Amino acid sequence: MPGWDEDIDHRPTVASVSGRRVVDVMVEAGVRTILFDDPIPLDLAFVADVPVDLDLDDWPAAESVLRRLHLQQPIDAVIGVYDLSLPLAAYLAARLGVRGLSLAAVMNCNDKLRMRLTLRAAAINVPAHVVVSESGEAQAAARRLGYPVLVKKVTGAAGAGTLLCRDQRQVKDAVTALHDDTDPRLLVEEYVDGPEYAIQTVTRDSVTELISVFSQRTATDGRLVELGYDFPPGLDESQESELRRLVITALRALGFDHGIAHTQVRLTPAGPVLINVVARPPGGRLCEVTEAVSGVDMVQAALDVALGIPLSRRAPVAEHVRYRCVTFDQAGTVSYDPGALTERAAPAPLISMDVNTGDHVSPKGGVYGRIISYDDDPLSLERLTGALGLSVQPHPSEGQ
Repeated sequence: MPGWDEDIDHRPTVASVSGRRVVDVMVEAGVRTILFDDPIPLDLAFVADVPVDLDLDDWPAAESVLRRLHLQQPIDAVIGVYDLSLPLAAYLAARLGVRGLSLAAVMNCNDKLRMRLTLRAAAINVPAHVVVSESGEAQAAARRLGYPVLVKKVTGAAGAGTLLCRDQRQVKDAVTALHDDTDPRLLVEEYVDGPEYAIQTVTRDSVTELISVFSQRTATDGRLVELGYDFPPGLDESQESELRRLVITALRALGFDHGIAHTQVRLTPAGPVLINVVARPPGGRLCEVTEAVSGVDMVQAALDVALGIPLSRRAPVAEHVRYRCVTFDQAGTVSYDPGALTERAAPAPLISMDVNTGDHVSPKGGVYGRIISYDDDPLSLERLTGALGLSVQPHPSEGQ
């Protein structure tokens, strides 16, 4: 009958569980957007086609709302790009029977113990570990594994939930600092020494493609704060092939079918050891530098995979990346030259700060900014850092 469907929007429909960046990408791609958040920021409420405020912890309510919307107009996919939203997004996709990363993959990544057991069953090297729930167990596990060890939360928290411990006292303090009544389990894990690599991948219909590989620098004094990344990663052909095989095998074992991932691996004399997998784009500015060297926007890739369309690619604009995080080894008041800050697109150098001059900083605060150079001159970072003029005025009698 002519005109029967004139009220139907024929654009692909994707539901997103929170995420400012993913909404921007969907709007730019011409996708009809359903946005779940708690609450939805006002600016995003005007951008999304169907903004839905609801309790993201109430999965049955979220499913009920999405089913009603699905009946009104079919939904093609459900995606999430943040750690906290991934389980709900995968659950909703599974319940509606639409495209999205498998719930098994998300749960395997969300629970570090489950991840390690799954990978070990697939004959993939992971760090030796013991699950504990209190300080005495943790100290006994650390003695058995040998110092240094990592104490980390089993679920959530990413890098913020991991502490490096070199003695019994530090293990005891770590257990106290990381305790969570909702999930009291902790992992005590051997510290794997060796060069570390960050690998970005896209998996479509269970076939995984490596998008970028960066060598990674990580602090080893307490919290494992990222210090920076370099590209090319300095791997020879056999090492890169070994990493590729490991990551592809690992993602298959974890149940990846339609999604993106950020994987960390360390190379040891005994072979590569898989440290962690997250089913989302990398944090910080790593998405930007990945796009600069590969032409692939990882958030756009997540949408492409969800829609089952070919991966969007642009021409790479950089062959080199020197990426350094701004951290501090003392507490105090930071100062720098705001005129040195830049937000230009790659391959122009980038200097960004997450604090203002005059703000308080500390060694425990993690990353406060990023400095990125896209050339092969090792002095570029020194010049950029010098232009920023970073300094910290210690507070009298303040502990570090």
